[in-house]
Amino acid sequence: MGKPHRIAWAALDHAVITCADIEKSVAFYGGGLCMAINRLDDGRVEATFGRCKLNLQPNNRHYGPPKNAGRSWSANICLLVEQGLSDVESHLKEIGLRIEEGPVERVGAQGTILSLYLYDPDGNLIEISEYLSHAEKI
Repeated sequence: MGKPHRIAWAALDHAVITCADIEKSVAFYGGGLCMAINRLDDGRVEATFGRCKLNLQPNNRHYGPPKNAGRSWSANICLLVEQGLSDVESHLKEIGLRIEEGPVERVGAQGTILSLYLYDPDGNLIEISEYLSHAEKI
């Protein structure tokens, strides 16, 4: 396995929730829980709170890596690292975890992020990211 690695986790940036009825979810998170609501052109809705966000996405729509089309999963979680996404990428490859996509630019709760995608053993999509303001060139 090589030398031991330490990943400098920073925070949960955002989570994605697949919604059977997007309008009921908007009413719950926006109206009920008083989160700020931002509707995106592609049908998704961002519900922001503090320095985090939830991405609400309609059921049976494709978002994310191509392999995500038609998949049924319960979570898509974005985890932030302080810096060193290239080190994380090297570590994942070294231990034999398959990176589904990335590094690619995406939009996080506070701006542009650089992300790697992989699946956990239950098929949940895990996004590991760092903000471009912290990112080294990969």
